[in-house]
Amino acid sequence: MSHRMDSNCPVQQPDSDTLPERTRFSRNWSKAFSKSASSSKEVLNLGPEIKEKCQREAAYLFKLEQSFRNSLADLKTHVLKPLVKAEVSDQKNRPQLREALLVLEESLEVIYNESEEHCLHLEGTLDTLTQKELYLLENTQRLKEVYILYFTAFTNYVVLCGFEHIAKQTSDYWKKNKKMLKGFHLDLSSNTSLSVSLHRVFHEPIRLQVQKYIDVLRKLSWGLKKHPETKPITDALATFIDLDKWIRQSLDVATLTKTLWNSLGSKLTELLFLPERRLREDSKNIPLSCPDGRFVLFDDSLVMVQGSESSIYKLDTLWVETMDNISSERNQLKVIVPEEEFIFTMQDSQDKMVWFWKLNQAIRQHLDGKLDFPLWGEESSENSCSVPACRFAAYTFINNPRFKDAVYEGDWYQGKLQGSGIMKWPDGRNYIGNYEAGLEHGFGVYVTPAGPEIFDCYKCHWKRGKMHGYGICEYGNGMTYKGYFQDNQRHGFGILHCSQLEKLPFKYVGHWENDKKAGYGVFDDLDRGERYIGTWLEDCKHGSGIVITQSGLCYEGNFQYNKIMGPGTILSEDDSAYEGEFTEELVLTGKGKLTFSNGYMIEGLFSNKWGSGLKTNGTFCKPTEELNPLITSKMQLGSHIIPAKDRWQGIYDQFTDFLNSGSDETSVESFLGFYSKNREKRKNLKSRPITTKVETVMEHSTEDPLDFLSCSRPNGATSEELASNQCDLAKGQQLKEYLTKAFASTHHPLGKLLQTLILVFQDTFSGICMHKRLLSLAQQEVISHAKKLFELASYFLPESLEKDDSSTESAVRDLNAYTVILPLILPRFYPDLFMLYMLYHEVEDSMYWKGILYLELLSDTKLLEFLEVQKDLWPLQDIHLTNKQRISVVKDVCFTSAILCFQKISTTADPQDKLDTLMKTYHEIESTVTRVLQRQYNLSMDDLLPLLVYVVSRARILHLGAELHLIRDMMDPSTEGGMNDFLLTALDSCYQHIQKEELRSRSLPK
Repeated sequence: MSHRMDSNCPVQQPDSDTLPERTRFSRNWSKAFSKSASSSKEVLNLGPEIKEKCQREAAYLFKLEQSFRNSLADLKTHVLKPLVKAEVSDQKNRPQLREALLVLEESLEVIYNESEEHCLHLEGTLDTLTQKELYLLENTQRLKEVYILYFTAFTNYVVLCGFEHIAKQTSDYWKKNKKMLKGFHLDLSSNTSLSVSLHRVFHEPIRLQVQKYIDVLRKLSWGLKKHPETKPITDALATFIDLDKWIRQSLDVATLTKTLWNSLGSKLTELLFLPERRLREDSKNIPLSCPDGRFVLFDDSLVMVQGSESSIYKLDTLWVETMDNISSERNQLKVIVPEEEFIFTMQDSQDKMVWFWKLNQAIRQHLDGKLDFPLWGEESSENSCSVPACRFAAYTFINNPRFKDAVYEGDWYQGKLQGSGIMKWPDGRNYIGNYEAGLEHGFGVYVTPAGPEIFDCYKCHWKRGKMHGYGICEYGNGMTYKGYFQDNQRHGFGILHCSQLEKLPFKYVGHWENDKKAGYGVFDDLDRGERYIGTWLEDCKHGSGIVITQSGLCYEGNFQYNKIMGPGTILSEDDSAYEGEFTEELVLTGKGKLTFSNGYMIEGLFSNKWGSGLKTNGTFCKPTEELNPLITSKMQLGSHIIPAKDRWQGIYDQFTDFLNSGSDETSVESFLGFYSKNREKRKNLKSRPITTKVETVMEHSTEDPLDFLSCSRPNGATSEELASNQCDLAKGQQLKEYLTKAFASTHHPLGKLLQTLILVFQDTFSGICMHKRLLSLAQQEVISHAKKLFELASYFLPESLEKDDSSTESAVRDLNAYTVILPLILPRFYPDLFMLYMLYHEVEDSMYWKGILYLELLSDTKLLEFLEVQKDLWPLQDIHLTNKQRISVVKDVCFTSAILCFQKISTTADPQDKLDTLMKTYHEIESTVTRVLQRQYNLSMDDLLPLLVYVVSRARILHLGAELHLIRDMMDPSTEGGMNDFLLTALDSCYQHIQKEELRSRSLPK
């Protein structure tokens, strides 16, 4: 295997110079190493002698390089080649030794090729050479890389005790060829061992060549002033001086590392040994007191040795702290690793600083992926303190019961999981997401086996190691949960859905406590075609509830642990109604009253199952004249259900918890149910006032109409306070514009809240179990939501909508839930809500439409005559045509403006807009009459009613009864009475009049 290394990534080594490591470092650790380049003396001027110097030194360098090249050729041929041959032919040899020698051979070949290139370059440029063309200056970095590559391979072979091994393998050969080693001009005495001789032959000539390069560059730089033209010389000189230091330090560290391996037992050496691993420090050299044993610092790990056992702590997950501010013992260091902490106690402050410096330097260089060049110098002294506390690393947990045997890869901070990462357990569990203080915190995805080839997947938010906040869980059994968690349990609002592919498909939308259904919720039994709307306790129907069946049968009562108890109400599909006692299987028991759709009643004791033939002992009553036959068809469910303001309290509780949390980033994502990629932008907003945040986000948001806005009002404000904070109608419009953006954005808390409310509304009132008898419940919920949203909007007001002392009473009255919130949210609820109104008025609207079709048969003039409109109010007096012509013209112009105006009533969801349309229609009728009479005329009810019937019949509004009922239910109570009441009464009279059977029984005018 070939080992190549970047020039900036030499193998890590300890100090240099004198052998006692501690003495050397203790004396020099705080002193800056001087730059050799700075020793260049400044003399005289920079004249043409530079070129002359370069040519002179180049000639000298050419001879040196030729000699060096020849020496390398001899080393390759007469020394290395026999060694490689012997090593390759040895079948018992360790593969590491063979591989290391081959790498050494390869790196020596690289140096030889570089020297050959150097010679050729010098030979061709001796006469014309300038300092810019000098090979040493042109290729400084290349030469540095080549020598680092070689000495990295050489020291790896040294650490492997390669020369000792190969000396034994080739001892017979060298006995016959001993003169070859002496031919390298080394001072080898007769007592020098063969391994030492080989060691010297392979590094001394090559290191000596570097020193000769330094001498040449010093001669070139001598006497030159600082000048741009001399900078390449001084830079190259500094590089080769550092290279020489690096070589010296690498050789020393390799020798110390080899000595360590020889001193350790074979078991420890086998466990810890790596050819490229280098010793940094040993507690035997600089003593430290730690009850856990001996500590050895390498360039990639800290090893604790206890007898023949050892524990390895990788440097990428190791942190060092001084304890000056923690402990009274000043000569202590704290070493932090993922699952342990150690306290090192040194003899004096100098020892403490040595360990602190060396640990941090080793950590920093290991994290950077490269070492200082040279290994120790003033640069390394300056950078040794800049050890990042936040890191990315992999680690396998051993002792932590929560993560035992799990492999983690991700971010760390001071020995704790912090940031994002991936955790994988041997049993197949996986977690990918955010961590804080060593635990899952923030958004994360957790997958756990639920059986053979089946997994449960939790995509949710976490808090201190537990699921907390919004999440989506896809279970292996086909169920899906979307909602909130607390302490790893479903808690708060959530939706649990089971696919129809399963045996028992269902859907639950509601509240949870401790992983069980509790509070208000809606349960769809998709198999039986039933829907339960009501309260729950411990996964059971408990309290007031309503059951709607797909067939149209529905009943209401009080449940106790899934059993209906006490009196209740059953409403059948044929509009029969039973009020009394019955069981969950619809078996009538005890007293009750049965009312048929035609008004007949039976009151007494009942038995037997509903729909299976009733048994009764009671009184039969005919309907009285005052009794409306439609009374049973109009009966509504939900009279005993909890009030609308309390039904979905769990949803609002989640919102309140979010506001009380201070709107930090984690709580925002937890509530909104998404992972934000705009953290930095939001962090910048956090330090600003709430109003500034609002305006900034509204102004600069591009992807979303309105991004998240923090809350700075811990206690909120009441609706009265909110109204008092508005200054005028213009600001009321500004508030509506702001809230329009907020409600449209799922990244705004109000938008997320509204989205959830719409979802539960649809799951409650739409679908196959949609029923007219739920209209009151639906209408109450929409009004309740508008009022609550109006109160909550106070948390997110822009600065421009804050309190203004110039507020007028009329402006305050005009701003409330009906005028601000309802127009914004009603269109979102409208499709399902209006469908309920249509079902509720189905019979009346059918009769009304028959009347419309009947009146369609009449021309305009005939219709006006049929409705007994005073002829002086007809807009026909100024037209003098034949009857046939008159009918043709008038058919399109008679009260056309009023008809077109009234048709707009079905184009809006806002009840106030519908009222305004009705008012405009009235004014259009009145203005037409005024034009006809050529004087101002105020219509009385007697005059208005037939004209309004005419306009309504020609406008052909479908489901007018539903429209009229919706206006009355949803309009602002403060606008009741006066002209609005007058017009609604008139429209209702028209609606009732068109329905009447006697209207169609009258003969048409001829």
